[in-house]
Amino acid sequence: MRILDKYICREVFSHSLLGLAIFTFVFFVPQLVRLMELIVRHSSGASSIALLFLCSLTPVLAFTLPMATLVGVLIGLGRLSADSEITALNASGIGLRRLLVPVGVVATGFGLLTLLVTLWLGPLSLRTFHSLEADILSAQAPFAVQPRVFDERFPHLVLYVQDVEATAARWHGVFLAESDAEAGSHLTLAEDAIVIAGSDRSNFELHLGPGTTHQFDPHEPVHYNVTTFGSSDLPVQVSSAASRTRTNLSDAEQPTRGLLASSGATPSLTAQTEFQRRMAFPAACLVFALLGVTVGVRPRRGGRAAGFVLTLVLISGYYFVFVAGAHYAQIGKVSPIIGVWTANILATVLALYLFRGIEQARGQTVFSQAWDAWSAMRQKRQPAQRVAAVATSNGPVSIRNGLVAKHAAVAGGAQAAFPLLFDIYILRTFFYYFVLLLGGFLVIFDAFTLFDLLGDIARNHAPIALVANYFRFLVPLMVYQLAPLAALVATLVTLGMLAKNNEVTAFKASGVSLYRLCLPLVLAGVVLAGGMFLLDDTYLPYANQRQDALRNQIKGRPAQTYFHPAHEWIFGENTKVFNYEVFDADHDLFGGLSVFELDPATFQLRRRIFATRARWEPPLNAWVLEAGWIRDFDGGRVKSYVPFKATSLPELVEPPSYFKREVRQSYQMNWRQLAEYIRGLQQAGFDTSRLTVQWHKKFAFPVIAAIVIFLSAPFAFLVGTRGAVGGIALAVGITIVYWAIAALFEAMGAAGQLPPLLAGWSPDAIFFFLAVYFFLKMPT
Repeated sequence: MRILDKYICREVFSHSLLGLAIFTFVFFVPQLVRLMELIVRHSSGASSIALLFLCSLTPVLAFTLPMATLVGVLIGLGRLSADSEITALNASGIGLRRLLVPVGVVATGFGLLTLLVTLWLGPLSLRTFHSLEADILSAQAPFAVQPRVFDERFPHLVLYVQDVEATAARWHGVFLAESDAEAGSHLTLAEDAIVIAGSDRSNFELHLGPGTTHQFDPHEPVHYNVTTFGSSDLPVQVSSAASRTRTNLSDAEQPTRGLLASSGATPSLTAQTEFQRRMAFPAACLVFALLGVTVGVRPRRGGRAAGFVLTLVLISGYYFVFVAGAHYAQIGKVSPIIGVWTANILATVLALYLFRGIEQARGQTVFSQAWDAWSAMRQKRQPAQRVAAVATSNGPVSIRNGLVAKHAAVAGGAQAAFPLLFDIYILRTFFYYFVLLLGGFLVIFDAFTLFDLLGDIARNHAPIALVANYFRFLVPLMVYQLAPLAALVATLVTLGMLAKNNEVTAFKASGVSLYRLCLPLVLAGVVLAGGMFLLDDTYLPYANQRQDALRNQIKGRPAQTYFHPAHEWIFGENTKVFNYEVFDADHDLFGGLSVFELDPATFQLRRRIFATRARWEPPLNAWVLEAGWIRDFDGGRVKSYVPFKATSLPELVEPPSYFKREVRQSYQMNWRQLAEYIRGLQQAGFDTSRLTVQWHKKFAFPVIAAIVIFLSAPFAFLVGTRGAVGGIALAVGITIVYWAIAALFEAMGAAGQLPPLLAGWSPDAIFFFLAVYFFLKMPT
């Protein structure tokens, strides 16, 4: 291979790797928290954990490898074009069509890798991941039991444990009820229990200490049996949901051989579409390379920024056509081949059309003309005094447009003034890249989400208006989650470009320290953090409720209700347990109500109340029980039995509002609503560790937007010689570390291994101290 070919291959390949890292990371972030929860509770070795990460990451590559090919060609050739190296090649008699050789080598390599992922590694990874996840959940099921929580993961059982020791192998205060029995007709209560692992992961055994077993027939309430035991062994099966069988595989999990065996009937249209997708994505690498060459060699302003914008435009158009075609293929309106391959065909036709004038280096495409017009408009809007410094080895620094010279007095005591013109200049640059990058991340993530929902859209015939409305309410959540990443990259790019263009040298020569230079960006981070907190406190909870409801409709689930009356089991006040068959929240009416009063010292049943009906009487401020009975217990025997037609008991002090627990996710509430929700759940006997961590994160996560800007400033000057690309590469590394640490601490807090305060704020504290250290070490 010629030196020129190696040089171009290296240029395209390096930018492709950077794009691959960015796109893959954006897609992978939502899975980090879930993976960390499995890892925190998983007791296996590092090999299983590594396999879990690898299997969750591999299927994403089928989407990101074609994207990386396009961004590598556009940015790599765009850099050569911006530096006039393409013009030099043309002037040297080397035809621009010759660029297809090195670019084709890189695209072919990415295409073959994509083909390997789609045909073999992707489906294998999905199957392995789900099997490994099921094994982990089965193995850790008995050790993941939380205290004071009604656990229904075990078949035919409802488990409640008053306290769990740190080893998770010994429980205190055990309450077991058969979930498929009527009105809790079979109960087991024990003072303590020891968890003994079973012979395989599908079961375990409870060695119960002193306790009692209660049995009765609801149709013959006079007969009641209490059995006392000093110790007892109880086998428990792990939920079949956790150990799901792998016989019923989704189309994405099916091996390619299974998809090829599919018939041409309507039920297998999704399988045929999936097979065509596995072939179309590798071909997209070659199509993107051809299209990238025809666009990337055209001279234009903007360099890498132009390449990034063009990448977003082309990827958005490609995936929009692809998703639309695949949708029509799955519902049978077009054949799978036409539906899936339409996007590749249109992109190829566009590339061939633009390819005609590739030898004319000064030719302009529609993309180049649009970008140049926008760039010219931007430059007109910039202030007349613009900072630009060029350091020379033979003389002093020269300052363009006189801005730094005009503000040389800053060194004499005006540094506290804010804002100065260079503050406005830095903020303009920062927010330009912030909006550009945030928009790019939104486009990428929404394209991936749309493709993920494609099968549900086709299967449930979701109208386009419904899907568009879903994404309208999804965007605020994505803005909230991706804003810190965009701010980090924008800071690194902004300050890195200042350093690369020697504008930092000009500022230093004028007496402006780097601390003062970072001030507008730190203030911008504080404003951004406040905006994120305000968004989460006002509009975001409502938007999350709406997008969750719309997503349920797209997936064919019943519309989500935010008041879920049928809890069936709930812990009341004064060591009482309520069980009911139905609760009419509109009329404050119970059906099949059972109340179990426990002795807090021995955790044995002290009184049991049953009522066929129970209604709330506001004048009496009490529950009126109908057609039931009351049994009092003394140790292991029935002390008294009192049937009744109607009665009211003073110990039932819980009002109807106590049972109207609003079922919401933490992101569907602001911090005040979440705090109130946590208090209610704690009173009812639910574990709130996870929600408490989320409450702290509502304050901690917006703050990270200011901290990452503070942290990235020292690194930005170090990577300044590498420009925007070096800044983006560093930003990806920093963000991966932050998300991994945040997900790990959140999972540990949810599992009760860390206090919620520490779990929520530790990532911010770690990065803040690192920011202070590197900031103070920065040579100003």
